Parts: sequence; C-alpha cells; structure tokens
Amino acid sequence: MDSSILYSRAGIATQTLLSTEEYYFLVDAGDGTLRDLVSLKIDFQKIKGIFLTHGHYDHIGGLYALLGHLRIIERKEKIDIYFPKGCKEVQQIIIAFQESYDDFSFKIQTHEVKSGDVVKIKDLEVKIYQMRHYAAVGVNRILHPDVAVGYRFIHQGKIIAISGDTGICSGLIELVEGADVAYIDSTLKEEEATDTILNNLHLSQKKAEEIGKLAKKYIPIHLQDDEEN
Repeated sequence: MDSSILYSRAGIATQTLLSTEEYYFLVDAGDGTLRDLVSLKIDFQKIKGIFLTHGHYDHIGGLYALLGHLRIIERKEKIDIYFPKGCKEVQQIIIAFQESYDDFSFKIQTHEVKSGDVVKIKDLEVKIYQMRHYAAVGVNRILHPDVAVGYRFIHQGKIIAISGDTGICSGLIELVEGADVAYIDSTLKEEEATDTILNNLHLSQKKAEEIGKLAKKYIPIHLQDDEEN
C-alpha cells in the first residue's frame, strides 16, 4: 500500500491518495482534487472508495466535480463514500448531485461511520477513530464541535493513519500509535497554539511532531499557505 499527498493547505484544500495493487482510495476531496488526479493520470475506474474526515469546505469542496467526472467517463462500478455519521455537508453534496442528473451510470453508496467502526474492502481494513474538531471562523474563533474522524488503513501488514483536522484527543493517539506512516494535522504556528485551540481545533507543528513519534514515520498535513507540505 502506497500513499501520497495530492495537496494540503489549511483553509484551501486537502486530499491524500492511497493505492493497493487493485484500487485507489481517496481521503478527503478538497478543491482541485479532480485536477490533481488527472495530472497523475489516475485510472478513475479504479477509485474504489472516498473517505471524508469531516464536512469543512477545504476537505470536501472537490467532491461534486469528482462525481461529475465519473458521470462523464460513464463509470459503471459503484463508488463508496464514507463520512462521519451526521455530517450534513457531505450528504447535501451527494443529494444535490443525484437530484441534478438522472443519467449517470454508477451507484453512489454512502456509509456513515463512527468511532469503533471497521470497514473491510477485500484485503484492506479501515478502522475509524473519533477526532475532536470545532468549526471556526476568522482568526481561530471557535464556534461549535463538528463531527470528525480519522482513518487507519491496514493492508498486508502496513498501517497508514490519516488524522484529518483535529485537536489533541485520545482518539488521535490511538490512531497514530504504531502506524508505519501517519499524516497528522500540523496547522498552527507556535504563537497561535493556545491550550483551547490545541484541544479543540488544530495541532501545532510542534505538537504534531511530538505525537508523530508514536508512529514509525509522520508527515505533516494541513500546513498554512506559506509553508511546505
């Protein structure tokens, strides 16, 4: 199982691609996902599942375009879309697509998941962990908790963990611990990292590095736009 960041910038877009011998799996689908996949010359017929960590726009903004492309290429096989239970933003995008077209040839199979669930796709196992992530506007003005999960992919003994956006929580520790590769939210600069924000919104780069030591290798994601992935 291989993995790579297609794009990841806080507040802009985040999408990560995983692959096995047979299939591709997409984790989050921010704006530009379709462009990113086309640039890699991905076989869209082999995308087996889309796993969404939460419903914020920079993680789902490219979903409608991706479904539209699957319609244009006349995909026949169903596409499975996994998202946190109660995530209304994802549900509404899928409903809007289905109500806009009656001529697409593939089935959209939705799966609402929650912490403790396990998804099995042939020889791939995906474990779901609860993350803690609040909605926010402006300069980290915290509003209310939103449903958010992280995914732990296990294939032929290799483990890849992807946190999505999260503050410090027990689910994050369990998600990352022992993984071969862990993609961890690293949004905050140190001067932004108050206890309230670290616990409820995002991790700082320092905190992500600290938690990343629980894995064999960690990769920072969701950096601010003046930094590298």
